[in-house]
Order: sequence, then C-alpha cells, then structure tokens
Amino acid sequence: MSSIGDPGTTSLEDTSHIFICFSSKDEAVARSVVQFLEAEGLKCWISLRDVPPGQNYQETIVGALERAKGIVFLFSEASGGSGEIKKELSLAGGLNSPVFPLRLSPITPTGALRYELATRQWIDLFPDREQALRKLAQTIKKVLDTPAKAEGDRAAANPVAAAPSSPAVAAPVAAAAPKAKRRAKAPRAPIVAPGSEQFEAIRVLLARHVGPIAKVFVQKAATEARTPDEFCDRLAAHVSAPPARTAFLQAARAQLSIKS
Repeated sequence: MSSIGDPGTTSLEDTSHIFICFSSKDEAVARSVVQFLEAEGLKCWISLRDVPPGQNYQETIVGALERAKGIVFLFSEASGGSGEIKKELSLAGGLNSPVFPLRLSPITPTGALRYELATRQWIDLFPDREQALRKLAQTIKKVLDTPAKAEGDRAAANPVAAAPSSPAVAAPVAAAAPKAKRRAKAPRAPIVAPGSEQFEAIRVLLARHVGPIAKVFVQKAATEARTPDEFCDRLAAHVSAPPARTAFLQAARAQLSIKS
C-alpha cells in the first residue's frame, strides 16, 4: 500500500473511490482513516494528497465527488461548522452517493447538517477506534456490494428477463403485463435544459456565490423543481447573504422571464 503522502496513489482518471470529507483541523484523524480503509482494499480520495499541483481546488473536489462510490464524513465540531463541508454533503445528496458519517467526538449535528444526517446512522470513533474503523470498512463494503448483489438476485429469480429475448418470447410477456404498468409516466422535462443558454446563465450567476458546485445544484433543481419559481427558490437557498440572495433571485427570475 502506498503511503498517504504519495500523490501517485490516485489520479483524476480514477473512477471508483471513497471520498473523504473532513475539516483541515482533523487532518491527523483523516490520514489514519485513509490508511485503515486502503489497507482494507477500499481506495480513497482525500484532498490533502490527491489534488494535483496547479489544479483548480474546487473543480477538482467537485469532480472527485461526482466519481465517488461513497463519502466518509468525519463529523466533528470543526467540520460541523464548515460551510465547505456542507456544500460537499449537499452535492453528495444531489448525486445520491451513500454517506458514512464517522463521529469523532460526542456531539450532535445542528442546523443544515442535522437535516443532511437525519436519515443516516453514524459510527462513533470513540471509545474503541480500531473497532469503529473495522465497522466503518465493513459497512462501506456491505453498502457498495448491495446493488450488485440485488441485481444478481433479480436476474436469478427472473431468467427470462435476464436472458436476451427474441420478439416471439418478449411479446407474450408484454401482452400479459397490466395496462397500468405499461403506461409509464413520461419523465417531466427539466425547468432548464442542461447546456442551454438559460442553464449556463443561471449557473454562472450561482457560481459567483458557491463556485463550481453550482452546476450540480442547477442540474438537481432543474430536475426536481415543479415550477420555475420553485427552481429559483431552491437555488437561492444556497446563497447565504440576504442582499446577495435577493439579487440572485431577481437575476435568475429575469433569465426565466418570471415577473416579480
């Protein structure tokens, strides 16, 4: 195993890793977590080692999160008060990446962090660090293995669906399906299409406040929002200062031709 100080351990081309989300004040603990997980065969991505020299820090972080199989969040007083950590967790939620909180001290989340962790079971690093890290590695492996195992179980239970079928075989199956199931709802079109002029204009507006992560926020809001007003409100929630939030809302609404 390479040392955590070896920048050759991972690269921008790596497509499967565990993203380590931590405060710089918890660097020593983060290093020990990475060393343990990588000894267990779980490749990690950690900013203090894997951001190449000369690369844009925020863009590299976003790219690493987008490629991560899961996120280990080192939850402490320092990380709980970090705005950047909250952005990373919000991005993970938008990407539907599993988050594994590792609590470093007996504190409870508050505010936005409490919302992010409401449905997640954290692992306490105390009082037995070794046992906690073993449990963390086992949990990660179990969660990451579940989708593949479930897919294999479905294929074994339904060999007709799993095997390539000819039209003669497929037709009776389709004919036997209830009409309600065949009438799948068409997916709702996003409020703004990715790559469109409106999308890019609003992304640039939001990026002034949150950086490169704006692209993911806009994509998520465009897909989930039911109306242009809701779309703008979702994005404005990421702008912390009230005057800046108001200005952003006005500019975003103007892009969508929404009357105030």
